[in-house]
Amino acid sequence: MVDRIKESAPPPISRFMAAALGKHAGLDNEETPLFQQLVEELTAALLQGHICIAVNEEQHHLLSRSRVVADSRRAPLVLSGGRLYFGRYFGYEAELAESLKTLATAARPSAEALTSVTGRISKVKADVQQRRAVTIALNNRFCIISGGPGTGKTTLIVAIIADLLVRHGPDLRIALAAPTGKAALRMQESIRMQLGETQLEPSLAARFPAQSMTLHRLLELGWRADWRGSRSSEPLDYDVVVVDEASMVDLAMMWRLVRALKKDARLILLGDRNQLASVESGAVLADCIDSLPDNVAELTKSYRFNEAIAHLADTVKSGAADEAWSFSSGSGGPAVSIASPDWLDSCIAGYREFVELAAKTTDPIHFGAVFERFNQFRILCALRQGPQGSEEINRRIERTLIGVQPPVDGAHWYPGKPVLISRNDYTLGLYNGDIGICLPESSGGGALRLWFEAADGTLKKYLPAQVPLYDPAWALTIHKSQGSEFQQVLVVLPERDNRVLCRELLYTAVTRARQKVLLVAGEDVFKAAVKRKTVRSSGLAERLA
Repeated sequence: MVDRIKESAPPPISRFMAAALGKHAGLDNEETPLFQQLVEELTAALLQGHICIAVNEEQHHLLSRSRVVADSRRAPLVLSGGRLYFGRYFGYEAELAESLKTLATAARPSAEALTSVTGRISKVKADVQQRRAVTIALNNRFCIISGGPGTGKTTLIVAIIADLLVRHGPDLRIALAAPTGKAALRMQESIRMQLGETQLEPSLAARFPAQSMTLHRLLELGWRADWRGSRSSEPLDYDVVVVDEASMVDLAMMWRLVRALKKDARLILLGDRNQLASVESGAVLADCIDSLPDNVAELTKSYRFNEAIAHLADTVKSGAADEAWSFSSGSGGPAVSIASPDWLDSCIAGYREFVELAAKTTDPIHFGAVFERFNQFRILCALRQGPQGSEEINRRIERTLIGVQPPVDGAHWYPGKPVLISRNDYTLGLYNGDIGICLPESSGGGALRLWFEAADGTLKKYLPAQVPLYDPAWALTIHKSQGSEFQQVLVVLPERDNRVLCRELLYTAVTRARQKVLLVAGEDVFKAAVKRKTVRSSGLAERLA
C-alpha cells in the first residue's frame, strides 16, 4: 500500500464512496468493513495522484468475491495484476498503453533511414544527443524529447518542424499545445524567438504554426470522447501534434489526446521527467520514458544554466541531500545561497522599487520595460497556505507596500499590482497562469487597467472587473511557476516538514532561475524534501513494457 495514504485520515469523499459501494458489494457483515477500507484507500490514493493501489493475496480474494469488482472497466472497481482500480481509470490506463504501443512501433525506419538529420540549425549538428532526438522524431510517429531547461528542446522543435515541412510540403498541418495557457504562450514565444535567431528561408519560416493552444482547447476543436470511448466528432485534423511541458499531462488528458489523433499522425512530447508530475492522476511522461526507450531522447547538456544552479539541480534530482545542503549553505557561491533572516524585508524593498517604476511609467509604449523588470525576480513557495505560504506572503507584501490590509477578494488596485490568472477564459484569451500588471489605460494616465503580455510581445488590456479568478502574483506556488523562468528566484520552504515537499518540487523551483537561487529553508526540512521522491502507483509502465 502507498505509505503516503496512511499518514492522514481519509477525506469525506473517500468515506462516502466506500459506503456507497459497500452497500452493493454483496459481502457479509464481517467482510464489508474491510472492503470499504480498501475503497477509502483507493479514493484517497486517486486524490493524491495515484492511479491504483496494490493489494495482497488476502485482499485480492476478498475483492474478487464482490459484485462490484471485475477484471474489466465495465465494473465500478477492477482487479488487474495485483492492483485495484476504479473502472474508469483502469480503462484510461489499459487503452492508453495499447494506443501508445501501437503508435511507438509504427513507421519504424530501417537503419539506413536513420541518417536523415536536418542541417539547418548548427546546435543540432554539434550535439549528439540533439541529433539523435531529431532522428527519432523524424523517423517515428511517437517521440519523447526529455531534458531540463536550456537543453535545446525549442531548438530541436524548430529543426524538426522545418524538416517535416520540407519533406511533406505546405499542406502539412501542425499543432502546438501545452497543458496550461501560460505554458502554451511560453512555447509560442520561445519558438518565435528561435525562428528569429535561425537562418530559415522566409518562405519556410512563414509556414510554421502561428499559435500554440492549451490541450483543452485543442481537444475542444476536434475529436472528443467520454470515458466509455464513444466518439462525438472527427479526429483532430493535424498531421503532427507537439506537446510542451508534457510532465504536467495527467492520465485522462493523455488518453484523450492519443485517442484523438488521426491515423498516421505524429505525436512529439517535450518535457522534463524530473519536474513535478501532473496535478491530477498519473506520471505518464515518466512511465513512457521508462518503458519506451527506442522512442526517447534524453538531453543532459544545458546551454543556458548557471553552472552552480545546474549543480544544485543535479544534486537535488539525484537525492544527494547532504551534498545539496552543503552546496546551498556554503560552497554554492553568489549564484546559490541561503537567504538572510530579513529576506522578506529585502524582497519588499525590491518590489517597492518596482511599484515606483510602474507608477512613473504612464505611456503604454514603455510598459514592456515594466514587465521585463517584474520578470527578473519571483518568490516561489512550496505551500499555498500557512505562515510561509504564498497567500500569507502576498498579504504581507501588499500590506507593507500600500499601507493597508488588502481586501479578501484582492480588489484593491494600484499601479504595479501583479495578478495571476487562475481560470481559463477563452473568450477573453486569458489562461490559467497568465500574469498581468495593473497600469494606466493610456499615455495620458486615466483609469487603471490590467495589462497582459502576449506571446508576440504585444500588450492587451482589460477592465479589472473583466478578468476571471486571480491571485496576487508577488509570490507564487512552485506548482504555478511551472513553464516560467526568472533571472532570480527566492524559494520558500515551510518551517516544518510537510508531505508535499519532495525533490521534484524543489528541482522545479531551482530550475526556474537563470542566474541566482536564494533558499529560505532549515537544514532538516531541506534535506527531507531532497530525500523524498514522488512515486505514483500505476500499471502504465508495466503495460507499455
